[in-house]
Formats: sequence, structure tokens, C-alpha cells
Amino acid sequence: MYLALSYIALLLIVIYMISLLLYFVGNCIPSNNKINKEAVPISIIVAVKNGEQSLPILLNNLENQNYKGMIEYLIVDDESTDNTKKIINQFQNKNNKFKYVSSKEGSKQLFLKKRALDAGIKHAKFDILLFTDVDCKLKSTWVKSMAECFNEHVDYVVGFSEVPYFNNVISWFQRIDFFMLLTAARATCNLKIPFASTGQNQAYRKKIYHEIGFLNLSDSIQGDDSLFLQLCLKNNISVIFNDNPKSFVSSRIEKKFWNLIKQRIRWSGDAKIMWKFNKIFFSIIVATFSTNLLILMLVYESIFLKGTYISYLQSILFIKFVLELLTYISGALKLNFKFNFLLFLYWFILEIPYVLFMGISSLFVKYIGWRGGEKI
Repeated sequence: MYLALSYIALLLIVIYMISLLLYFVGNCIPSNNKINKEAVPISIIVAVKNGEQSLPILLNNLENQNYKGMIEYLIVDDESTDNTKKIINQFQNKNNKFKYVSSKEGSKQLFLKKRALDAGIKHAKFDILLFTDVDCKLKSTWVKSMAECFNEHVDYVVGFSEVPYFNNVISWFQRIDFFMLLTAARATCNLKIPFASTGQNQAYRKKIYHEIGFLNLSDSIQGDDSLFLQLCLKNNISVIFNDNPKSFVSSRIEKKFWNLIKQRIRWSGDAKIMWKFNKIFFSIIVATFSTNLLILMLVYESIFLKGTYISYLQSILFIKFVLELLTYISGALKLNFKFNFLLFLYWFILEIPYVLFMGISSLFVKYIGWRGGEKI
């Protein structure tokens, strides 16, 4: 029994290390995205729940987009109880490119953000759909850069988002952790095995949504990005990653630990059902959790028990550190991300217990609603 468990642990560690190596290799591949100079018509969809604090900034960012093509902004109010509806209507009255949509117009079979997005997509006039979140900040070149990625061979574009640097220990971890996630997304896109996307910055064709939709994801609290991407891949769509800095989006900075935890629990909730959609990706998720769990167990054994396996602990940590550092450096070079070794070291140390905590917390994701709203 002990021998069998040892072999299983070794297999999971190998899977995890191979995944890190793949991220490094994938990020070394240069981008060869073909730029489409034709200004294609595009619909931007944003789901908002109680977003009065950040909504005016986002709407101004959208209004100031430098794009010559036909464009519309569908701002979906997900039953907000603050001034969200009033703010959207004010923009709609002064600029007819903006349109207020209620999430109640979405499919009754969907919940939370997916129902809101469904309502927006129903109102979209154009085939190219571009998505972001209310608490994101956009460059004036965002729409143009994302739209230029679409040609007859591209169906889905994964965009890059980053957490701005802020002098706060919580945001330090958030910045590097989110960057590592997007670095892995870029790498797997380059390797033609896309694993993930983010609703903060992604685009796809409306016809794909009509063919696939969110109904098969109705039980997931998220599901509008990475899980939806996995469903789309079953239809043999073409996916690329946009690493043009003009398309980059700034994400919300979390200054409180509990807010970051709630956000990541929602994200990790998709992981436990990923096996239904991508068994390779799910195997990597399990291997990641198991490897970090094993490291903590070996740390405990080395400190409080005999320390028999300390050489194994040192070897695993060394290989993990080298491969994650290579992934970080390769991603930073390709994504114009400022390299900071001390922040990486800080993230590397906290990541081990963090992964374990997130894996366990994902089992309770149904108790966390979207933006503090209803729960599934």
C-alpha cells in the first residue's frame, strides 16, 4: 500500500513538473498573430452588479476607445440595488452607442453572471463579441487591438489582464499569482492546447455562443470564460492569445485578504468540474494541488519528526523553484511585465499553502455569490 502511494505521489509530481516545463516552452514561442486591418463591427458586453463606484470610470474608458469601426456597448445591469441603472441610462442618453440591458432578459435557466451575459448577447447586433468587467481599466487601444486579431481563421481571442503594482502585501501576491495564471494561459494557447481564459478580457464570435451557450454550465458559479472555452474547443474552434500591450487590461486591486480569497474561491470552483471538459487540464490541477500538499507534509516531517525525507523535499522545491522562475521570466519578457525577483520569491513561498487552501475551499464555492449577490 505504501509503495503504491509512493508511485502515485511520484506520478503526480512528474505531471506537475511537466506542466511547468510546458508553460516555459509555450511562452518561448513568439506570437505570429496576423493583424486584420479591416475595422470589423464589434459588440462590447459588460455585466454589472452594484458597480456604481467603478462604473463611471469604465464607461469613460469605453467612450474614449480609438476605433473607427462600428461599435456598440451593451451594459447589463444584474439587478443592482445601487445607482448602476441610473449611471448607465445617463451615458445612454448622451451617447447612443451605449445601451442599457437588464439581466432579467437572459435565459431563466441560467444564474448569476451567465444570465446577465446571455441577456447582453441576445441584444448584440454584431458577430464579434468583446467582454470585460466593470472594475477593469482599459486603454484607448483596447477594442482596436482585440478586434484586429479576428480573421477568417480565428474564432476566440484570449486577452491579457494584469493587477497594477500597489504597495500592499495582499496585492503583491495577487499581482504575481494572476500573472502566472495568464502566463500559463498564453503558453497553452501557443502550444495549441488552450487551458484558460478570463472574462476580464476575451472575445469570441456570436455564432459560437449560439451553437454552444452557457446551459451546460448552469451549475457553475463562473463558467463564462475557462469552462466556456473548453466547451468551444470541442467544436474545433481556433483560439489565439493576444499579447499586444495595446490590448492589456488592468484588473481590480484587492487590498484585503478576505476579498482576494472570495474572488479566488469563485475562480477555483470551476476546477472541481474541469474533468468533464478537459481531463488533461484537470490532471494538472490535481497534480498541482497534490504536489503542494506533499511539500507541506514533507516540511512538517522535516521539522517535527525525524527528517528522513528532507533530501526529497529539497529536490522537489529546487526543481519547482527553477521551473516556476523560468516560466515567470519567459512570461515577463513576452508580456512586457516588470520582473521583480523579490516579489516572485514572496509569491513562491505563499503559493504552497495558498494552493492547498484554495483546493479545499473550492468545495464550498456554492456559498459564495457573484459580487455578494445570490448564491446557487
